[in-house]
Amino acid sequence: MLESKVLRTKMNYSVVWILAKRELIGYWRSKSRIISSLAQGLLFLFVFGAGFSSSPVTIQGIIVNPRAFVASGMAAIVILFTGIFGGMSIFRDKMFGFMKELLVAPVSRGTLMLGRTLGVALQTVIQVVTIIILSVAIGYFGYDLNLIWRIMLIIPVSLLASLGVVGIGLIISTRLSDMQSFGLIQTFIVMPMFWLSGALIAFPSSLQIILMLNPFTYSVDLFRLTLLGVSYYPFWLDLTVTVGFGALLIFIGARSFNKMEVSQ
Repeated sequence: MLESKVLRTKMNYSVVWILAKRELIGYWRSKSRIISSLAQGLLFLFVFGAGFSSSPVTIQGIIVNPRAFVASGMAAIVILFTGIFGGMSIFRDKMFGFMKELLVAPVSRGTLMLGRTLGVALQTVIQVVTIIILSVAIGYFGYDLNLIWRIMLIIPVSLLASLGVVGIGLIISTRLSDMQSFGLIQTFIVMPMFWLSGALIAFPSSLQIILMLNPFTYSVDLFRLTLLGVSYYPFWLDLTVTVGFGALLIFIGARSFNKMEVSQ
C-alpha cells in the first residue's frame, strides 16, 4: 500500500517520454493534420507576405523586410494553434477509455501531465522549424548563413513559448466534457490572442498598449528577436513574460489535471 502511494507521487521520466512519444506518433500518423497545418501556414505566408510586400515595416527605427516580419510572426502563431488543439487529445482519450486506464496506473498525475505537455510542445517545435525552413526556401528571410544558428536557437524559444499555450489547452480540456464547448472556448481565446499579438500586422504605436496586454505578444516578439535580431520590447521583458506566463498556466493546468475526473 505504501509502495503504491510512493509510486503515485514520484515522477517517472521513462513514462514521461513514452507518453510524449505516443503524442508524436499520433501526430505523425495524422497526415491530414500535418498537411492542413502546413497549408494554413503557407496560406498566411503568401497572403500576408504579398500584402506587406510594398509596405515597409519599422521596428525601433530599423527597417525590416516585410516578408520576414510576417514569416517570423507566423512561426510563433503555429505554437498558438498547435498548443491549444493539443488539448483535444485528452478528449480523445476520454472517449476511448484510455484516460481512465492512465489515471489508475501506478504513476503520478504529474508524470501524466508532463508527458502530455512535452509531447505537444515537441509537436509545436517540429511545425515551427518546418514553417521557418519553408520560409527560408521561398526567400522570405534571405539566404544568410547566420540563419542556421538562428533556427537552432529558435528550438528552445519555441519550447518556452509553448508552455503557456499548452497550459491553456490543459485547463480547457480537463474542465470540459463537451467537444462543442471546447471548440467555442478555444476560438474565443485563440482568436484575440492571434490577432492582437502583432504577429502578422504592424500595429501603429497608438495601439501598442492593446498588444502589451496580450501575454503572447511577448512570445512573438521573442521570435522576431531570435530570427531578425530586432524587437519592439527589451529581451529581458520578452523572456520574463514568456517564462512567467508559461509557468503560471502550467501550474494552473497541473492543478486542473490533478482534479480531473473521468466518468465510468
